[in-house]
Amino acid sequence: MKVSGIATLLLGSSLLVSVSAFAANTIKKSLHLYENVTVEGKQLTPGDYKVEWSGSGPEVKVDILKGRKTVATVPARIVSQGAANEQDGYELNSGKNGSQTLSHVFFSGEKFDLKISQAANANASPGANSSGTN
Repeated sequence: MKVSGIATLLLGSSLLVSVSAFAANTIKKSLHLYENVTVEGKQLTPGDYKVEWSGSGPEVKVDILKGRKTVATVPARIVSQGAANEQDGYELNSGKNGSQTLSHVFFSGEKFDLKISQAANANASPGANSSGTN
């Protein structure tokens, strides 16, 4: 009877460890938008957002959250940088109609950028918009 209890305890513990390891693989960062930005056809207003993704890449699916609600999901590529970013920020592409589309997101202290893959980016020209710290 004792062996059965110990086996159950070990099995339960191993499941708990594997679930927590999986959950710990999600990366969460903060992003502050200073202007209206289009992501996957959705208009995001200025304010604070969370950027979340799982995995080490290079291809990842990024969720952008306002509070606890996912407002956009977009494919992205993790691009290594030679040096750590000095600040949080993002880059935009300007569309012919004047819209601003998110193209890159970077985070202070990290040696990578997230290059956002959107259908709208293919026809957009680079904008001069890069934002400062969070």
